[in-house]
Amino acid sequence: MGGLSKKTQPESNQSFGQRLAKIRKAKGLTQTELGMRIGATQRAMHHYEKKAEYPPVQKIVELAHALDMSVDELLGVDVNNDSYKNINPKLAKRLRLASNLPSHELKALSTFIDALLLKQQVKEKDAGQAM
Repeated sequence: MGGLSKKTQPESNQSFGQRLAKIRKAKGLTQTELGMRIGATQRAMHHYEKKAEYPPVQKIVELAHALDMSVDELLGVDVNNDSYKNINPKLAKRLRLASNLPSHELKALSTFIDALLLKQQVKEKDAGQAM
């Protein structure tokens, strides 16, 4: 996946929407053109850039693909940050491979991951209340 040039490097004080708009414009795309690449309308793209805190997970992955960059780059995540040192390498490899799945399968995977995370949050909340 292509990296960001210095011109399009995300700034830490930018919102996701601001970063998305800046990258999209740097790639020479209109909201309509980028939307067509991910199966979204121009109106949805406007919402992602101006109103939403973040689009749905599967759309973030699709946007990263359409913009030829990693999800980390799109989100402005510093991959050299210490929080990434403890990621299970097998899981990281699977996620990299999964990023090539068709969008409907990415959506299913995202839904499954969200369900597992929610289940874990409920377990932790219940355990905390039992104390």
